[in-house]
Amino acid sequence: MTAPAKNQIRRGPRESVARAAEIARKYGYSGAAEHAIALMDANFRTGTVVVVGEIKRGKSSLVNALVGHRDLLPVDVLMCTSAPIRVLADPTWDEAPSCALVRGDHKDIIPMSELSRWVTHQAIQEIDRQSADEDAALLLPTAAEIKLHFEDLGLVTIIDTPGVGGLDEHAISAALVEARQAGVLLMVCDASTPITAPEMDILRRARETVGSVIVAVTKTDKNIRRWRDIVEDNRRLIAQHLGIEIPVIGVSSLRALDAMSLEDPQRRAMIDERSGMAALRKQIRWELSASSGVGLRTAIDSMKVTMSDIRKGIDQDIELHTGASDAVTKLEEERARLDQFREDTSEWEQLFQRDISLARNEISGKLDHSLEQLRIDWTDRINSDGMRVLRNKPQVFTSQIEIELKRILEDSVQAILAEVERSCRDLLQDDASTHEVMGNVLASLMPAEVVNREVDKKTKDLVDPTVLSMGMMGAGALGAMGTGALGAIGISAVAVALPIAPIAGGVWIGVNLAYKAMRNGKQHLIQWLREMQNTTRSSAMRMIDQIITNARTEIMLRHRSNLRSQQRAIQSKIEQARKVAQESEAERKTRMARLQKNREIVGATITELEAQKRAVLSQVKGN
Repeated sequence: MTAPAKNQIRRGPRESVARAAEIARKYGYSGAAEHAIALMDANFRTGTVVVVGEIKRGKSSLVNALVGHRDLLPVDVLMCTSAPIRVLADPTWDEAPSCALVRGDHKDIIPMSELSRWVTHQAIQEIDRQSADEDAALLLPTAAEIKLHFEDLGLVTIIDTPGVGGLDEHAISAALVEARQAGVLLMVCDASTPITAPEMDILRRARETVGSVIVAVTKTDKNIRRWRDIVEDNRRLIAQHLGIEIPVIGVSSLRALDAMSLEDPQRRAMIDERSGMAALRKQIRWELSASSGVGLRTAIDSMKVTMSDIRKGIDQDIELHTGASDAVTKLEEERARLDQFREDTSEWEQLFQRDISLARNEISGKLDHSLEQLRIDWTDRINSDGMRVLRNKPQVFTSQIEIELKRILEDSVQAILAEVERSCRDLLQDDASTHEVMGNVLASLMPAEVVNREVDKKTKDLVDPTVLSMGMMGAGALGAMGTGALGAIGISAVAVALPIAPIAGGVWIGVNLAYKAMRNGKQHLIQWLREMQNTTRSSAMRMIDQIITNARTEIMLRHRSNLRSQQRAIQSKIEQARKVAQESEAERKTRMARLQKNREIVGATITELEAQKRAVLSQVKGN
């Protein structure tokens, strides 16, 4: 190996990772090297933008303008979105926009022209009037997904949420749960009036749960004289009442879409800039910029860990050569310790079963409390809103309650995973092994269509952390990659929201039975709430028990594998130490010089990777 010249590193971050990978291969870390290379080229999702606002604020038109497609979402003056629509803008997508209706864990591809038949209040009311079949409503989706090519935002998912008059509490809660850990919440106001009190309340609550918040003031083309004053008033009111600085940007979706149709690129860019849409896209990119380059940054971190392991091994070899006889004694003691550790495994299994049972009981109690509170809240809403209101917006009702059920289930699963991870770390005493175990446990919760899907060889066994944060319950993962171990990219299993596959089956069917209950009257709907409470609880406990069973198996397999590897490594070191004891002084000095040189090279590589990580982060912040 050749040491890098001090203070003369001219490599870029990718070259530094590639060089570290080359060193790793020479030390037998081929798997880690290949994985780091794959991470650099992995197509990670960079974030999610959740669009929320009162009815008729122009949310759907804004989404269309953001991704440069005039007729993507229905925006007729008589149309009003009735279910969440998730738009994945992918710069690498090379086909026409595709559309799917989400019905639990099943997605039905439909022509783009048919979208308005399934996700607008008016269309749903028409279906309700024309059909006397109570089961027909079960065909209604709780969300729709669109995938298209668009470059200006990077890889991003934009979620258009249903707007409801007055921004009722359940709509607010549903939007914030959708946006939880998403990246950006985009509040849509318009240029007719300053920001309202309900909108201000959403901003206040969003700052507690969402990465970033942006306010878009739409329809500036309809209030040419006063829209700038409205924007300034909104900034002032937000600062005055919330004490925070939030970007407020005036936009004209109409002008932005007109710009997209122009052939002259200079004129198109000029009008797009004047519409405010270019500024809004730039702000969104900036707010999501912390996620850009996530593959490269993770690859750098991965190689730093590998280089540290290599340096630790070199240090052990140096110690072995400086005191071979003492080293053999220490290694024999370590081998005895591992033998004892293996014998103590049965005791750990008993403690694990005890602790996990206590945790399961506690989580079960919290789950019951959350579900009971949800039932009470929605019963109050049914009693206060009346059946006429609910029947006018059935998809809003079901999509909101579906989101809240997902949150409760996710919280329960997060809690048991945290306990499992703690127990796993106590036994394995190794972060890499713990991450791998937890990644495999998470993979067991993924839908079969994701687990079994063919993926590109380079990205095999990778997972996008922001995809996980979207959840799989009739929701995101339009571009989910594989389901390999989270540990491979250094992400704690309990640091992300989870892909809850079982929700998408029986619980989703139960959610859609609300349509049938609505037709039969209030008492049927209230009874349906109780049945959903029980169904969701059963589903959650099945998932928790599945996690416990899978975790116990995964932990023990990893534990035994680690013990075998450590025992083999120690035996190899013992044999090496005995050989060293028989070497001549000259041979020992030559070997020591080589080890010291290699240690210096590995140390310099770690320093180089650290510098590259700082440079990448600095570039992200600069953008």
